[in-house]
Amino acid sequence: MSAKEAVKSKNYELVPPDGGWGYAIWIAVIINMIATTAFMGSFGMIFNELYEKLEMGSTSITLLNGINALCVAISGFMAGPLLKFMSKRQLGLVAAFFLNLGASSLIFVNSRVVFFLCQLLQNLGVGLFYNLSMSIINEYFVKRRLLSISLTQTVPAIVSMFAPQLVKMTLNIYGFRGTLFLLLAVNVHTLVSVCLMQPVSWHYKKVEVLEETNVEMKVLIKSKDPVELAVKSNSKDIDDTKYSEKEVETDVELNVSNDKNNSIKKLILEAIDLSLIKSFLLSNAGLGMALCGFCDLTFTLILPQTLYSMNWTQDQVAWAISLSSFGDLVTRILFIFGSTWLLRFESQKIYLIGLVLAIATRIGMLGSENVTVILTFLLILGTSRCIILLLMPQVIADTVRPEQFTSAIGVSMLAFGCINVLLGPVIGAVRDLTNSYPTAIYITTSGFAIVLIFWIVEICYKKNKHKRKPKKQNLTTG
Repeated sequence: MSAKEAVKSKNYELVPPDGGWGYAIWIAVIINMIATTAFMGSFGMIFNELYEKLEMGSTSITLLNGINALCVAISGFMAGPLLKFMSKRQLGLVAAFFLNLGASSLIFVNSRVVFFLCQLLQNLGVGLFYNLSMSIINEYFVKRRLLSISLTQTVPAIVSMFAPQLVKMTLNIYGFRGTLFLLLAVNVHTLVSVCLMQPVSWHYKKVEVLEETNVEMKVLIKSKDPVELAVKSNSKDIDDTKYSEKEVETDVELNVSNDKNNSIKKLILEAIDLSLIKSFLLSNAGLGMALCGFCDLTFTLILPQTLYSMNWTQDQVAWAISLSSFGDLVTRILFIFGSTWLLRFESQKIYLIGLVLAIATRIGMLGSENVTVILTFLLILGTSRCIILLLMPQVIADTVRPEQFTSAIGVSMLAFGCINVLLGPVIGAVRDLTNSYPTAIYITTSGFAIVLIFWIVEICYKKNKHKRKPKKQNLTTG
């Protein structure tokens, strides 16, 4: 065997399948997203009768929404540390347990306290499933990751577009408790999705890699036994950069044994990046997007009650929610086909366009009494919602270093939950005092405006700062 043949010896690496069982992962993630998000916009219709029965005003409803958001944020943030001593399937079963326990208990609710507890349990499962779904997509797909994320978000958007009509039909036939029972049947399918979430190590593809590096050639020239050195070099390279099935198993065993020795307190502290909190939390990409997410969620949840207060019928309210979901869906599809063209623009600037649309559509909707005009604004509003929600991970990725991305998502989720708890009851109290839903919407719209102004100031400052640097250098050289 010659030295050249030794250098070109076959190496193998294990890579994500980018297909195969990954298509089953698509199904699993789509099931999770449908169960946890597709009917969120219809909750106002589903629980409207229960709100009246339990005598829950806007303050109680907004407080409930804040607690729900905080539960989603905390559980989503803690999914990462929990995965250090639990497998994804085990954590998925925990998430399915919380989700289905809360959903089944809601059917028999007759007390406000029990209603809050059921919502809390359900949203703990929602946060865990969201983190699990995004993580497993990233593990199974590399080349088709963008396609996978777009597809798994577009299908639930299609379901959410038809959800209000389905909810209206089931409410008329079975009542709100029967509707909750049917939603439980949808949530139970998350057990199927957990079964489909097989470890990616079971489905790694072994890919042949032919390598011939300059470093190895130099070593061969200096070596007295080039064949032996070439083999050692290749074996060392394999040990350092390639993963075999045996190595994956031993690494997992070592990680599990090490993690068991760590206390829960130490585990939580390791999950918190204090330097990231200081730099990212107070930025527009951190606190600003969390505030925008709160404003959008609050508007979505109070929209049905707002339209009911304008003497709209249940059919008109259902069509309004469906049109908003349709605008969201169309925009998602456009993002899929126009993603390569949109790469020419900065994600932050596209996000700002979404904020402008969010402000304009809400003001336009409240400034008109014509049903057709309001429905038109709600259709465009779906576009702004898509931009605000879909671009959030991309904006964060462009703001922080790659190794800080997961921590930044967790910080953003926690900020979102805390804002919901702090500001949600305030907006609800204002609504109760003024007896006006438009006032609450104007307050949330002002949140978009504040973030938009600060973000424009930040962009202009950074742009001018870069322009001033060459001038200072020229003055010193002159």
